[in-house]
Amino acid sequence: MPPTTAITFQAVLDQVTVLSYNVRSFRLRLAEPKRLDFQPGQFVIVHVPKDGSIVKRAYSIASPPHEEGILELCLQHVGGGAASTFFWALKPGSAVTLSGPHGRFTLKEPLTYQPVFMATGTGVAPFRSMLKHLYHVNFTQDMWLLFGCRYEHTLLYEAEFRALASLRHSFHYIPTVSRPKDWTGETGHIQQIFQKHIKELANKEIYVCGWLEIVKAVVKDLQEFGVPKDQIHYEEW
Repeated sequence: MPPTTAITFQAVLDQVTVLSYNVRSFRLRLAEPKRLDFQPGQFVIVHVPKDGSIVKRAYSIASPPHEEGILELCLQHVGGGAASTFFWALKPGSAVTLSGPHGRFTLKEPLTYQPVFMATGTGVAPFRSMLKHLYHVNFTQDMWLLFGCRYEHTLLYEAEFRALASLRHSFHYIPTVSRPKDWTGETGHIQQIFQKHIKELANKEIYVCGWLEIVKAVVKDLQEFGVPKDQIHYEEW
């Protein structure tokens, strides 16, 4: 079970990586304490200073637990948003206050099943943590990442996921684009890709993450496809 006690801790910005035109990865190095125990899929709350007070925003941890002392967060820029304004202005070495870990959107134990991860946009962040963890523990079952975006240039961690898939044939990375331009891969929504590629439901656990309305639609469709409710796990943003 995920730990139930969250702590407040300090970190400093280590590195910023541009993932798409409006999404960036922020790599934070823990300062006090220097280690945070968490489960893949959990999130932290960032304490964002604004107008002399603090607003709190929740973000899934995109890095795996075995990268000790490091947390990576994946943020989409929102015009005028408190967190966007704060993070986009940060420089390496800037201090950040957070609390966590929070959440129960974690891998079901024991790991004797085949996980199917279904994500849209920045909802892929917790699955990056889960996948890297599964590689780290030498997980040998088949696993899928069905990742949907509107445009091909907004597919996050694209090169990284393709590299992971090249390492193990048991990892099936299937990105799909709903408004393609020069895209030769799958097109449409992740529900359609699920129907096309996931033919057998036995021994599978389905994990869904993304914006609330999309998650609701995906979960509804999965149930209509015949996926048992207790095999579907999701987190609403």
